[in-house]
Amino acid sequence: MKRVLAFIVVALVAGSLAACGGSSGLQVKARFSDVGDLAPQAPVMMADVKVGSVDGIQLDQKRDLALVTMSLDPQARVPTDVVARVRRTSLLGERIVDLLVPNSTPRGAPLLQDGDTIRRTQIRPDLEDLVRQGTNVLAPIAASEVATLVDEGGRGFGGHGGDLRALLGNFRQIVHAFAGRTDEIQSLILSMNKLNGTLAPHAAAQARFLVNSERGLRMLRAESGRLRLAILALNRLSIGGKHILDAHADQMTRFFGQMRTILGVLRSQQHSITGFLHWAPFHNRNTQLVEFQQFNQVLQQFVICGLNDDPSDPARRCKQ
Repeated sequence: MKRVLAFIVVALVAGSLAACGGSSGLQVKARFSDVGDLAPQAPVMMADVKVGSVDGIQLDQKRDLALVTMSLDPQARVPTDVVARVRRTSLLGERIVDLLVPNSTPRGAPLLQDGDTIRRTQIRPDLEDLVRQGTNVLAPIAASEVATLVDEGGRGFGGHGGDLRALLGNFRQIVHAFAGRTDEIQSLILSMNKLNGTLAPHAAAQARFLVNSERGLRMLRAESGRLRLAILALNRLSIGGKHILDAHADQMTRFFGQMRTILGVLRSQQHSITGFLHWAPFHNRNTQLVEFQQFNQVLQQFVICGLNDDPSDPARRCKQ
């Protein structure tokens, strides 16, 4: 009897110590749109290691969300940008809270403190959710329609078991590939969200651009007939020009040959041409001077002396 009492006392002391140890963890909160059958004392995991447990679940009436309170081990050093996700451990296993640290989290990032709230949360659908959604989808369909669908599916896929197996295998590989890169996919979605946020303030300008583009395309469509006629006319012009060039090719060849000869002669006489251009102005000047002197002599001898000679006047007398 004493041994039984001693065992009970030891158990109570151990329970008290465990309770005290649990209360020494960090108290954090997270809000989820749906927690399913998540229950208190459910484990909180990070990298498949238990780092805490669920203390309580209550309804946040202001936001119509489930408010989950958790106790975390301070030694876990959970960063503030962690993602809290509710999921099942297996197909029919219990629901847990899984903490996912993004790959973009730098070293030395700030850690969760007592009383903090995890802002980023997710719900991972399980078999029960998929069945419920399938039931909602198939509810309006009559039983006969379902039977017809199954019958036609059996006929269509009959004899293609190998193809279906390969298809499911490929699908499983694709799912695993995407599952291993959830952080990258999430980062891509966030980047697209930022892009949309950047483009949103310029929506009016983009709308005007699209309207102007539509108008331009409409005008091109309306003038397509004229453009086609203009292109055909240019084609005919090019063909006619080609015919003209072909018809006079020999004459043009002789013309360019003669021009080549003339240019060759001019190039060979370039020094003489330079000298001619240099002395031509002097020649013109000398010619003008000679003509002026001859004209003056004729004027003096024939006009002044012959017609206006007055021996009595010294100014009009030619002979001295």
